[in-house]
Amino acid sequence: MKKIFIFCFACYVGIANAVLEVTILKQSEDAFPIVIAPFEVVGNANQGKEIAKIMSDNFNRSGRFSASRGLRVLKTVDDINFKAWQANNTEAIVFGRVEQVSKTIFNVWVYLYDTYSRKRLYADKFAVHNSGIRRISHFLSDRIYDALLGEKGSFDTRLAYVTVVNLKNGKREYRLEISDSDAQNPQAILKSNDPILSPAWSPDQRKIAYVSFRNSRSEVFIQYPFERRKTRKLPYFDGIASSPSWHPSGESILLTLSKSGNKDIYSYDLNTEKITRITKDSGIDTEASYSSDGKRIVFTSNRSGQVQVYIKDLTTGKISRATFEGKYNAKAVFSPDGKQLAMVHRVGTDYRIALLDIKTRDLTVITSNKLDESPYFSPNGGMIIFATSKDDHGVLSVVSIIGGQTFELASKIGEVREPNWSHYLK
Repeated sequence: MKKIFIFCFACYVGIANAVLEVTILKQSEDAFPIVIAPFEVVGNANQGKEIAKIMSDNFNRSGRFSASRGLRVLKTVDDINFKAWQANNTEAIVFGRVEQVSKTIFNVWVYLYDTYSRKRLYADKFAVHNSGIRRISHFLSDRIYDALLGEKGSFDTRLAYVTVVNLKNGKREYRLEISDSDAQNPQAILKSNDPILSPAWSPDQRKIAYVSFRNSRSEVFIQYPFERRKTRKLPYFDGIASSPSWHPSGESILLTLSKSGNKDIYSYDLNTEKITRITKDSGIDTEASYSSDGKRIVFTSNRSGQVQVYIKDLTTGKISRATFEGKYNAKAVFSPDGKQLAMVHRVGTDYRIALLDIKTRDLTVITSNKLDESPYFSPNGGMIIFATSKDDHGVLSVVSIIGGQTFELASKIGEVREPNWSHYLK
């Protein structure tokens, strides 16, 4: 079995964090039943139950699995009572071992068995730093997800979002925060009394672009959460600068600028500092983002007299309208495979999240709230995170595309807005 060394980076900014509470609101009835047994512990290691809990929670949030935690440790395959698990309609079981080999290093073994065929579907061994227990739990969840479904998981990834806290002096504090994909291990990387908007992870997960009003105007900045490096401010372009979105190469950023008196889409090259105009219309063009191959952009425009979504092919230069159902469609993003768009769609007076099949133009509303905004796909395209309002309080919600599993991320000390999901970690 191969060995890799897994560790995690510590964020260097020491700001108090807002821990988000995770609440599962809806579970799929057709989810894949799986059991995660507590890992055997050898030596002074005590992470066996923690790994099993994180993994089972991951699977339950995905919408594809119904995971439960086993009550006893399984040391070998001979400890598995396959007939009992079959009678309980459990289709797969995971067990493993954690062994301390030094003060800071652990070895972790993991095994996955099909309870009906009794075949081993996956097994591996990893060396882990003691700071990386959560990371290895997410990593293993992704491996098992792939072994069972033949698809990548999205557990070993990060979220970025903005929390807003009302202070005692009547002012508000805005915090740019990051966390693991399960909203745990939060780190506030920036706090400000001025609004923070539109955080966007770079493709290499090392940078976050965002909009700030700290200079009394809308400007775009780049933060380096894992490096002791000065925040980079993009040049002042005259007028507003908003809605940053990274090119898949990480070498340029799409922006909405009003430098010519009208809002249009521009591309800013981070190396050459050259700016290129992408759209030019008398209407307002905004909220642009790339497809995963970088060959298309999707953006919001009122050029037809209504707020609708458009796609521009960057090779041919052709712009085509993507949405025709409803009078308001906005803030669209491509699915990772480029076949669908997630967007905000107005139904009556409500704003909901909808999926559009680009080829067939079939539009499906997947939420039933009154004020949904800022949708973003998980890296495998299986889930969508978005901001919504509950009891006039801003929270984040995640819905699985298959099964409609829904869970909510809320903060006790403030509102949560502007979510963004990172690419796969490296």
